[in-house]
Amino acid sequence: MYSFTLEQGSGFGTMLLVLAAAILLAGVFYLRAFGQLKRGQWQTLLLLRSLAILLVVMLIFRPVYSHHKQLTNKPGLIFLLDRSASMSIADDTSGVTRFNQGRGQIEKWREKLQNDFDLRVVEFAENARPLKDFSELKALAPDGASTSLAGAIAAAGRQMPRRDVEAVVLLSDGINNSARNPLEAADKAGLRLHAIGVGASLRTSASYRDVQVSSIDCPDRMTLGNLARISASVEGIGLPGRVVHVELEEDGNKIAEQELALGPNQGDSPIFRGDGAVSQGDVHLAAKNATVPEGAQSVTFDFRPTVKGKHTYTVKIPPLAEEKIAENNRRSAISLVVEAGIKVLYLEGTLRAEYGALVDRFLAKDPDLQFYALVQTRPNVFLKRTNMNGIDLAAIPKDAETFGKFDVFVLGDLDSSYFRSEQQELLVKRIREGAGLVMLGGYHSLGPGGYAGTLLGNVLPLQLGGREIGQATDPFLPTLTPDGARHPIFANIAGFFPSEQGPAKMPGLPPLDGCTKVESARPGATVLAKQSADKNAMPVLAVQPLDKGRTAIFTGDTTRKWQQGPKAMNQESPFLRFWGQMVRWLAGRAANLEAGANLAATLDKAYYDPEEGIRISATVRDKEGQAASTAKVIAKITGPDGKSTSLNLAPEPGSPGRYDAVFDPPAAGEYQFDVSATLGNERLTTDKLAAEVGRANLEFEKLDLDDKLLARLAAYTKGRYLHISSADLLLDQLDRSNRSRSEFSEGKLYNPPLCWTLFVGLLTLEWILRKKYQLR
Repeated sequence: MYSFTLEQGSGFGTMLLVLAAAILLAGVFYLRAFGQLKRGQWQTLLLLRSLAILLVVMLIFRPVYSHHKQLTNKPGLIFLLDRSASMSIADDTSGVTRFNQGRGQIEKWREKLQNDFDLRVVEFAENARPLKDFSELKALAPDGASTSLAGAIAAAGRQMPRRDVEAVVLLSDGINNSARNPLEAADKAGLRLHAIGVGASLRTSASYRDVQVSSIDCPDRMTLGNLARISASVEGIGLPGRVVHVELEEDGNKIAEQELALGPNQGDSPIFRGDGAVSQGDVHLAAKNATVPEGAQSVTFDFRPTVKGKHTYTVKIPPLAEEKIAENNRRSAISLVVEAGIKVLYLEGTLRAEYGALVDRFLAKDPDLQFYALVQTRPNVFLKRTNMNGIDLAAIPKDAETFGKFDVFVLGDLDSSYFRSEQQELLVKRIREGAGLVMLGGYHSLGPGGYAGTLLGNVLPLQLGGREIGQATDPFLPTLTPDGARHPIFANIAGFFPSEQGPAKMPGLPPLDGCTKVESARPGATVLAKQSADKNAMPVLAVQPLDKGRTAIFTGDTTRKWQQGPKAMNQESPFLRFWGQMVRWLAGRAANLEAGANLAATLDKAYYDPEEGIRISATVRDKEGQAASTAKVIAKITGPDGKSTSLNLAPEPGSPGRYDAVFDPPAAGEYQFDVSATLGNERLTTDKLAAEVGRANLEFEKLDLDDKLLARLAAYTKGRYLHISSADLLLDQLDRSNRSRSEFSEGKLYNPPLCWTLFVGLLTLEWILRKKYQLR
């Protein structure tokens, strides 16, 4: 039904009256001229003028029309058919696969429902796809690499308007292994969902025999050389007392094995054969009781990763003769083995200028370092500066656990009397285990600080002398020895310093104000720099190994001048590189030292669940080694299909020089990341990074029908859950009533730009004709 109204609120009668009056008035004006014109001429002019008046009246009154239409259509019924690989299991007594049961149910229901419903089918696994026609069902196969119930529900919500849908019918075994939450997707779709469970709980069958690795707990990231732990849950069904071998593989190579006696199907504590712990090469295994699912037994492997990079760890059990399904005998996880970020503890005895330089201009600006700085403001009262979370220190640590959190220790102008012997023992122990220690010169450090003969003093590379040894106050630049010129601490900056062969190649570096005196080098120490080129000159920088760790002494003071002076002259400075390379050498990371500006990129882990976002992080330094906050960082991402896309990394708030972004992978498979940064006119690149989305046999890691999840989904949407054996009961619950709705449309009977154009055109044409007819 159509209706007409005016936007101005007047009636159509008023509009027609105004129109008629205007045309009549125009006719009167033309009356005097009609005697001079032929009939066709004056009629044409009057018509043109009338049409122009009509356009003006329409623009004034603005007529509109509206159309109301009552529509009736069938209710929509959307089937979601799971075609993931777990649906290929034939656990029915008839030997029919889960997928064929679900597909057959849809085909049977189609005959009964097509007259009453608008039927749609969406097939899904890792992705969802609506079928154009029911004939496509025959070509489907259960071969999907993963299952996204959330993706399927979201796809159902896009099939037709929500008001037209009676319900969504999900046919699945409920094995959801994507990162998205199906309950959240159901809430967003706002549709009633009926869930039809396909499959069985295998453990309930008296004749069923199976052993499975039901879960694996593997860290996403492991630290090179640090103790790591991988735990797995093993379930035996119908095999109580059977002894199986649980193996741990790294990239397909077996690195450990454990014997396990399977317990009853439900409840009892696990039983382990042997002593519960064995050693094999560089791996230590321990079988422990842990909180695991009911009926499961926990096996834990402790080991130390030895190779950096992405690794696949697999816990598997060789198949038994009685087993029908061998795919669930193994579970894999991918982990990224990385070097830990360097953690520095800086203990300073006085609030001196060198403390401010090291904290503000080095530790706080190096994006690879985490630091905790304590400076003594009065006896045994320390002020702290830190960028570390989860640790709170008010004084020198007193326990091994706290010392163990740090990789490098920097001791400034702090007298030995503040270190108890127990604290010195803990610090020396930590260094021997692989940490680094450097003691700096000062009026209360080294010999003047009473460290000679102490546990700490005895592990330093120089003989310190007594408290009376004093300070050297003549300005000087350290002179590099041949060992120093080649050492990683001076990599790329040796040219700033004089050497025994001659003066500095890059002159202009300000001298140090002085240094703390020492006696001589210990046997096994390496002197890197001396006070002068004289053969017998006093050492000012020396290093030495200590078991797995490293120690160093730097006797000089006021290195802040190396940063301030060149900066003021707009020259290069070795300050950041000297201290950065010192710390990295002490931490055992000398191989990571790079010259010039550089870029480092990482992923937060190596394996991601389907539909889980991948976080990409990058650190950019300029040519002086400082955090670069103005770089443009881009990741080029190549997917498993070979297609590439680009993603910009944004600066991370509060972390200078750090950038990150999250990439949402569209499908399972391996993704490669090429990260580059543009810093001024310089382009920086990194090695390729890789991440795996999904994994082989993911669909077979859990094969039991998850009726609890399906029932929860149905209840959440006010639907019903039924097993496929009784699914026909659902037919009586469906509302077959046609959906009626009013459709309303409205439109304008005028178009201002068009009306004004026609108005001008009509008046122009009238003026031309008046000229032709010789009218004024």
